[in-house]
Amino acid sequence: MNYDRHDLLDPLAAEFVIGTLGGAARRRFQRLCIVLPAARAARTRWEDRFATLALSLAPLTPGAATWQGIHRQITATKVTSLAPRLRRRLWLPLAAAAAVLGIAVWLGPRLLSPPSQVLVVLGADAQHPQWRIERTADAQQLRVTSFAAMTSNPQGAFELWALPRDGKPPVSLGLLPRAGHAAYQLSTLQSAAVLAAGKLAVSIEPAGGSPTGAPTGPVIMVGAVVVST
Repeated sequence: MNYDRHDLLDPLAAEFVIGTLGGAARRRFQRLCIVLPAARAARTRWEDRFATLALSLAPLTPGAATWQGIHRQITATKVTSLAPRLRRRLWLPLAAAAAVLGIAVWLGPRLLSPPSQVLVVLGADAQHPQWRIERTADAQQLRVTSFAAMTSNPQGAFELWALPRDGKPPVSLGLLPRAGHAAYQLSTLQSAAVLAAGKLAVSIEPAGGSPTGAPTGPVIMVGAVVVST
């Protein structure tokens, strides 16, 4: 498929965000978002659209009958006397409530946190990404996603550095997680360094980070910053 075509990429992004894109197709689109800025942009556009839609919906309070139906479903050990039509009437409100709850859980972090921009994906090569580095639009926060658990160098730490375009010394942005996600509030110095960075790098440091404020161990990954202000 030619993923440079907007008319093909945009529907995939929409299905991914709404949750109807599954299986191998969903995993393929996730990998595509790592390497293709147009895919990330399409996904962000649809996330923003659904966030706006959620904000425009007025909250609804479930009626007494709905709560009574929930209570019966929780406390009953066996239901044998409900007619099919009555069972449908009980389950429809429950299904609707579950759907609303699922949307709220999915949208919650996006509505409560400022949008972010991908700075760089660091890894051994394009086929083996290790960390995705993002910053918020105001450059006040850094967000990191680890794609796979880092098992090497168990006694040390992996420190992230901003490499300024003007050749000034690197600025530490903190220690990278070995797995999962992490978010860091940036100092004024770090925020300025992120905005001025041409590249980000990862070095291996002692546990707790560099003792000197500069890289002391080998630099194992370097990536060019793809978002600039």
